[in-house]
Amino acid sequence: MAQMTEQMVPEYVIVEQLHHIVEDALDDIARTTKLTSFEVLQILEEIDMKSFQKASENAIKKIAVATDLNSEEISEILTEKMHASLDDVVNRLHEKSKADRKNLAS
Repeated sequence: MAQMTEQMVPEYVIVEQLHHIVEDALDDIARTTKLTSFEVLQILEEIDMKSFQKASENAIKKIAVATDLNSEEISEILTEKMHASLDDVVNRLHEKSKADRKNLAS
């Protein structure tokens, strides 16, 4: 039954609907990353997403071990400022870690 419905819909309508879905998906990533949709598309074309995901998870695990912060806290700090320097990120991770340890000691 679904095949019959697809056959009745002109190809250009299906492509147009897909275009809107893809555009919306890229716009969601763009809003989240504060990049343009064009920049998002370029990154997606250039990066092996599976490898990037694994490398990101490993990086967050290493930082978690060093700071005792959870992945959500680390991700928040890593994405908080668009063009932060490494020193800025390290300082914010350190301060958050220190504050959390102080709260646990209280």
